[in-house]
Amino acid sequence: MRRRLVWAAVVALAVALAVAADVAAGGLLARLDAPALRAGVDARSPGLTPVVRFVTDAGGWAGRLVLGAAVAVPLALRARRWTPVLLTAGALAGAPLLSGVAKRLVDRTRPAVDALLTPPDPSFPSGHATGSVALSVVLAGLLLGAVSTRAARAAVLLAAGAFAVAVGLSRVYLGAHWLTDVLAGWALGAALGLALLALSERRRAPVGPRSDSTPPRRGETR
Repeated sequence: MRRRLVWAAVVALAVALAVAADVAAGGLLARLDAPALRAGVDARSPGLTPVVRFVTDAGGWAGRLVLGAAVAVPLALRARRWTPVLLTAGALAGAPLLSGVAKRLVDRTRPAVDALLTPPDPSFPSGHATGSVALSVVLAGLLLGAVSTRAARAAVLLAAGAFAVAVGLSRVYLGAHWLTDVLAGWALGAALGLALLALSERRRAPVGPRSDSTPPRRGETR
């Protein structure tokens, strides 16, 4: 399981790097940025915009902190160990660090036309997208180990995916990010979340034959 998580994290990181290379070269994905931004502007309405602002706030640092604590603390108390809290803290702290470094390296200008939000830092990648996916992956991994039914597992995956997707798309809707900023943030956040789960995965000791020192049962010969 640990090996699969590591490989998945490597693939996600490779996707983030590929998006960055595409943006630098003005490739196919980068050409989708302007149409996606126009689609977001066209979708705006007085009733929808407050909802999208709420979603984007939920994907911010404070929103992620509240969500992470609401899930990780009960899981830690139930399991009587700090692993859920430590993993969640890793996602909360690691995502801004990774996205911040990438922002400085790429130094991409944010959209300037019809932007409802204009944060001062560079655009690529989206910190909201990075953080929401990293947290979603970690919390989903923790919750999947705590539930037993298929319906509950499906609900966990659906909720985690919907949260991450909604937060990312809200950034395009508000004009705070290009679509490729969000795509790279999703991939980078997934890489971080999967890496954290891989680090926490414990190797299970193989079940071997019974030791010869075990006393024989009645009627059993050695």
